[in-house]
Amino acid sequence: MESTEDRYIRTQLLIADLRRRAETCENPQEQVNLRRSVDSLIRMALALAP
Repeated sequence: MESTEDRYIRTQLLIADLRRRAETCENPQEQVNLRRSVDSLIRMALALAP
């Protein structure tokens, strides 16, 4: 079973990856969707913070 800390770390990595993708995205709508995903993941990460 995965610990809360492991999920938190994995979420942080995903947030960083999505931010990089949003920065380099040429499609404005996709960029908005990626940023919204990042915002959602940040809220989830805060809830999971050890």
